[in-house]
Parts: sequence; structure tokens; C-alpha cells
Amino acid sequence: MVMSYSTHNVCFNPLDWLEMPASLGPKPPSELPHDSGQLIKLGEQYLNSRLILEAELCFVSALAINPGLSEAYYWLGYLYSRQGRYEQAALELRNCLAAQPRNGYAYAELGLVYFKLAHIREARALWQQGIMLTSGSVQPLTELLQHMSFYVTLDGENRVIPNLCSMATLTATKDVDLAYSYLERAYILEPYNPAIFASLAALFGADGREDEAGLAWEEAVRLCPEDPDLQAKVAAYYLGRGKTEQAKSRAEKAVELAPNNASYRLLLAQAEERLNNVIAAETHLRMAHKLEPEQTDINFELGRLLWSHVKSPAGLSFLVKAARAGHDEAQAFLTMINIDRGRKRLFSRTDRGGTVFEHTAY
Repeated sequence: MVMSYSTHNVCFNPLDWLEMPASLGPKPPSELPHDSGQLIKLGEQYLNSRLILEAELCFVSALAINPGLSEAYYWLGYLYSRQGRYEQAALELRNCLAAQPRNGYAYAELGLVYFKLAHIREARALWQQGIMLTSGSVQPLTELLQHMSFYVTLDGENRVIPNLCSMATLTATKDVDLAYSYLERAYILEPYNPAIFASLAALFGADGREDEAGLAWEEAVRLCPEDPDLQAKVAAYYLGRGKTEQAKSRAEKAVELAPNNASYRLLLAQAEERLNNVIAAETHLRMAHKLEPEQTDINFELGRLLWSHVKSPAGLSFLVKAARAGHDEAQAFLTMINIDRGRKRLFSRTDRGGTVFEHTAY
């Protein structure tokens, strides 16, 4: 089996990461070939087009046809490693070596997984074994081995990719070029990891490049569409920049993936309210409150919505609850509606023209 290992010969340009190759479109599962070799070839083409979900399906389908196919194990390990799914990557690469014990590329890939787990000594031993067994050109393997000389220790931990992303974030306001260089290293090692694109989005945002930040967020979601937390982060990004329709779409997906997460429902309610969908916003806030009745942001948003839009006195109880828990915005809102510090009072007109005073302390 001849393996291509050219993925790491990368000229860094962060904008290149966001370009979707149009040369290959995904096939419906029913149209996939029934030959394992053709599936492997198609899977490689999908990888080159960054269609990783389709690539994974091809490799898994190839194994279903031929359970001992070492190439399929290799490519699954290769893909999982570059997504940051290290345990699954190691499992598939060990399966590959069980089927083909002298596969130098599989040793090298397994070494890469160990390196990213900060097991440096084991990683180097596996890489040396890989180079020794590889019969063809070893230059790409040697170049990737050189990346093992660069990693950062942060807070006493040697987690390579998370640390590189964290260092990019920490240096973004002081030296943006250095921040990009950290993400370059991370991208070379894991070009399909959505966390790197989330970090890139934050870096673009800090650099004042809002359009590119949005593209980076979208690429992160495309790489891992079933991650509700990632969907919610993109929704919050759009909401903070007034792109309410996009925020609503992403928040809806987050709620669909994790319907019992109160924070996602709060985010969706905020988007709905900004679109003047007050009833929908109230519905989501009440569901969020049912899930987490002590969450101060939920109590504040529900109370504020009820008071601001429908003038319901019921909103006051939620505002007071949030204020008592130390929510600054709730306290400020109560003050704004004519309630003083310490002992507060709310007044309203009766049908007969009198004034009713309600005393509330929080």
C-alpha cells in the first residue's frame, strides 16, 4: 500500500482555510460505489475537498465491505487525528498495524497522535520506526517530525493543540502575527479540527476582520455540525453583531441538538425577541426557566420581557429573584422602573383612579 503524506506541506495563509473547493460535491449514500477500493479513492478525494463527514462515510463503508482492509483503518486514523479525536485515531491505527505490521506510515501517524497527547518519548520512537520502515521518500515524514520540536506548555500541561490555540488567544492583542503563527502550527497538525477555526474566528475578530471571523465560525460548524455548543457560540457571535436571523438559525440548531439545555433556549429567546417574536421568546424563556429556575440570566430576561412587552406584574417576581442573586442588570432594571434601593415600591393606577402601592424588598 502506497500512502500519500503531502498534507503537511502547507504554505500558511489563514484565508486559504476558508475556501471551499468546488471540484467535488458529495454523493448521496445510495450512490456510493460498492467496491472498497473505489470507496477509499473517493474518500481521499473528499478529504482533499475538506468534506470530512463524507470521507468518513466512505472509509467506514469500505470496512463494511472488507473488514480487514488496512487502508480504511489508516485513513480513519488519519482523519480522526486531524479532528482531535485521539482515542479513536489510535484505535484505528492500531487496527491498521494489526492488519499490516510493517506499515511505516501507520507508525508515523500513531506517533503523531502520541505527540499531540504530549507523550513525546513514545511519539519519537514510533516516528523513528515509521521512517525506518518507509521504503519511499521520507522527506514529508521528516518534516512533520520536526514539528515535534515545537509545542508550548501552558499551566503545567502539554496539550499541544489546545495550548497552541490558547497561546494564539493570549497573544492576539499584543502580536497578531505571532498569534497567527501559533494557529499555523495547530492547523498543520489538525486541519479538520473545528476548535482551531473557532480560535481563528476569535483572532480575526480581535484583528477587526469581522467578515473573515464569520467565515471561520461557519467553517468550524461545517466541520462539526452536530456539536450544539459550537452552534451556540456561532449564534452568540451573530447576536452580538446584530445579525439576528443568522443567530436565530444557529440557536435553533443548538436547541434541536440539545433541547434540555437552558442556555441554548435563552440564546434562542434573545434572537426571537430582537425579531419581535415576543410570544416565541416567552415560550423559550419559560422552558429555560423550567429547566434551570435559579439561573439569574434566565430570570432577568424573562422578567424584563414580561414587564417590557406585556406590562405583566408577573415579570417583577423574576426580576426580583435575579436581583437578589446579585444580577446587576436586574437591579438596574428595577431601579429604572421606579423602585429604590433596599425597600422598593411599584405603583399603578386602579380602575377607580386610585393608586396601589406594592412594596418589594430584594
